[in-house]
Formats: sequence, C-alpha cells, structure tokens
Amino acid sequence: MQNNQMTRAEKIRYCAIARWAIYVFMIFVSVIIINIGKGVKPLLLIPLCTCICMNEGEYTAAVLGGICGLLIDFSCGKFFGYSCIFMIAFCVATVLFFKHYLLQNVLNIVWLTAMFTAVYELFDFFFFYAMWNFEGTGYVFREKCIPCIIYTTIASPFVWLLIKPVLKRFYPKRAKTIEEAMKI
Repeated sequence: MQNNQMTRAEKIRYCAIARWAIYVFMIFVSVIIINIGKGVKPLLLIPLCTCICMNEGEYTAAVLGGICGLLIDFSCGKFFGYSCIFMIAFCVATVLFFKHYLLQNVLNIVWLTAMFTAVYELFDFFFFYAMWNFEGTGYVFREKCIPCIIYTTIASPFVWLLIKPVLKRFYPKRAKTIEEAMKI
C-alpha cells in the first residue's frame, strides 16, 4: 500500500505556489482597476504590496516592489522605472517595520499605506509639476494628489480583508523548536 501523505516540505511548497498564484491574480486585477476609466483612482498596488510584504523577506519584497512599480509606471504613464524605485523602497521598509517594530494589524497597514502614498504622490507632484513651474500646480495637487492619497488610504482596509484569509490559509505555520515541544 502506498503512503499518500505529503511531507511538511511538500505542503509548504504547494501552499506557497497557491498563495503566490492568488497574489499575482490580485496584482493584475488591481492593474486592471487602475486602467479602467478616467479620473482619480486609488493606487491599489501600494496597499496590496504593503499587505503582501508584511510576511515576506527583504529580497522577495524588493522583487515584488520592482514588479509592481513597473506595473504602476505602465498603468499611469510614468517614466519606465520611476515608480519602481519608490515601490522597492516601500516594500523593503514594510518588511523591516513589521519584522522589528510593528504588529500585523489593519491600523498599521492603514497608516503605512497613507504614509507611502503621500510620499509617492508628493514626489510625483514635485517631479512632474512643481519642478517645471507649470501654471495651476495647486489645482493639480488639490484635485489629483490629495484625492489619490485619500482613496488609496480608504481602500487599504479592504485590501487587508482580502489578503488576511490568504495568509491564514496558505502561509505555513511555524514549526516548534525542541524546547517548545518539550514544555507541557
């Protein structure tokens, strides 16, 4: 009779494949939402990357930030690689914040998303409008940048509610050490 039980390593591998397949699907749905219609829309990739990166390592976060940054560049019509730089920094900072200082809850996701979106939009405003001294830069800031920050911050708890079940179901449980297993 054959033993059909999967080993722990196989379970972790299959859960990682399923988890990343769901993440990729969510990323591309976010890109589609950014590209639909006109007007100011939330940058859903910022809270999505923040939620994904809180459990990943630095290198994974850097790759994810680079890919999502390129997708933002493509979706928003920015220079190729402009958003990539910011998203890599945001994702690696998220990993380090959650690894050393923050607990994984929705409030920390909201304020990190608000901070990252504000920094991104302020740099975007400065490099594309204010630096060139265009007329009506205050209008652009008031009608484009501020609503984008607000919409993205409001969308972040909903993104967290989508990511949380994926993490609970497909993220591997931490194995106990011998000392932890021996304690009763």
